[in-house]
Amino acid sequence: MPAKLAPDRNRGLIVACGDIDADDRGAKLLARLFALLGAQPRVVMLAAAEANDPDFELEAVAYAAGAGDVRRALLAGRADCEQRSLLDAVEHAQIVILLSDQPLRLSTLVGGTALARAIRRRNAEGMAVVGCGGGAALLCEHMLMHGAEGATPRGGGASFAPGLGLTNRVVIDQGGHASDRLGRLLAALALNPFALGLGLDAATAAVIGPDNVLEVIGGGGVTIIDPAEMAESNVADVAPGAPIRITNLRLHALTGGARYDLDFRRTVD
Repeated sequence: MPAKLAPDRNRGLIVACGDIDADDRGAKLLARLFALLGAQPRVVMLAAAEANDPDFELEAVAYAAGAGDVRRALLAGRADCEQRSLLDAVEHAQIVILLSDQPLRLSTLVGGTALARAIRRRNAEGMAVVGCGGGAALLCEHMLMHGAEGATPRGGGASFAPGLGLTNRVVIDQGGHASDRLGRLLAALALNPFALGLGLDAATAAVIGPDNVLEVIGGGGVTIIDPAEMAESNVADVAPGAPIRITNLRLHALTGGARYDLDFRRTVD
């Protein structure tokens, strides 16, 4: 469940973002995000130390986009998430950015640590949290780890693990074009029809405000699949790899400037 709101505070922005590269599109998107937070926000970037460690060119892009201060941390082990200096940085940040190609790698480092608790509490107090690429899936209570590509949902085509739980309204697929992620999202929603499915293009963000209204920014698209009126699904009966039958879903393809109410499940002006 999302963290309990602090008295007289609005929850901070929750931003699910496709991959951001250190290019002009990435700079423009970060500038749009930073503009929502006020002048020269303090930024903390978190990433798992992976085989292909990020070179953090994004740090320079963040400064160019208007950040006042950027603290970056590569997490090699869970002990790194207990470091006092990192926790202090999160305590004073206006925005935390989670970066990862593989959401499970980052979640196994952060989950249940002092860092995870600090991020949840600070978001409830008003700090924005951005998940980029695989880090976007970590924002959710039910984190979509991986799944099969293709437009057809299949048995075993989506796997879940616990995420940070900043929101329980959506399940996020952060990668690929719409045709690649559609089957994963449909398989995920067959398993968890409470949530909305959210698919992200690169350099595109879904910004969820404290009123649970989502706004799309960036040059790509965001796919929303609503299973609220799902009529039937045979997901419990199919063999691994077999196609799943799932009927009566609603699909929205949203672009920059579109807004969607997650509570009432409808677009808004």
